[in-house]
Amino acid sequence: MKTLFVSDLDGTLLNSDAKISDFSLKTLNTLMEEGISFTLATSRSMASAKGIIDGLRLKLPAVMMNGVFITNIAACEYLRINYFERPVAQKVIDAFLNSGRPPFVYRFDGGGINVQYIATTSEYEASFVEERVNKYKSFVKVKDFTVDDKIIYINGLDKPQNLDPVAAKLFEIDGISFAYYPDSYSDGFYFMEVFSSGAGKWNGVEFLKHTYGFDRVVAFGDNLNDLEMLQNSDVAVVVENGHPKVLEIADIVIPSNDSDGVCKFLLEYANGEIAL
Repeated sequence: MKTLFVSDLDGTLLNSDAKISDFSLKTLNTLMEEGISFTLATSRSMASAKGIIDGLRLKLPAVMMNGVFITNIAACEYLRINYFERPVAQKVIDAFLNSGRPPFVYRFDGGGINVQYIATTSEYEASFVEERVNKYKSFVKVKDFTVDDKIIYINGLDKPQNLDPVAAKLFEIDGISFAYYPDSYSDGFYFMEVFSSGAGKWNGVEFLKHTYGFDRVVAFGDNLNDLEMLQNSDVAVVVENGHPKVLEIADIVIPSNDSDGVCKFLLEYANGEIAL
């Protein structure tokens, strides 16, 4: 049976320092050379992920930005891009603005991602912007958002009491999906990430499954934005540090991200110690 193994990054494959350990990097590369079909499904963009996964020799495209992109990382090619419809993007932006917290609006024009924002609403959000301005030079402060057919992603980073009103409005908008989950690196803050209904981690994984002729999917995850992917996969594998709601739906629980749980599981599978 041809099996696709797909892993989330933050909180799952990456350790608490947001790195792939030397053991995991070496093990994954060896297993892929030996024939294991492995790839990633992450909320990160290619720019954000690339430095972290340098040295990981993926043979398959990856699901990036919660399924907005299907990306050949080695070739820096986008195989599929999911854009918002313009009226839908406007409704999502209004949902944020009418809740008193401006979003970040991500646009992709073929040359790269640029991000517009009107203001930040907390010190943590300001540090989020500062880090990305320094790294990627793509965050631009504006008076008004450019709403066109190039918008791919709309998000906010805040505490739940400030994002819950946004979520209530988003449930009323057709043509979107969104991921609402705790930040792996900061207690008390959540990401609210909104994208076209054609995106989503599972939609991206399903595209890879059918495109490359896999019979089943084994998915690894830890957070709420992994739920749909895990629930639809044939085998849901969750690291023991996972969110309680994610652990509830696990078929298999493995050691934590700081214990190289994903790679140890794959190594045991390759050695015939685990039957799926």
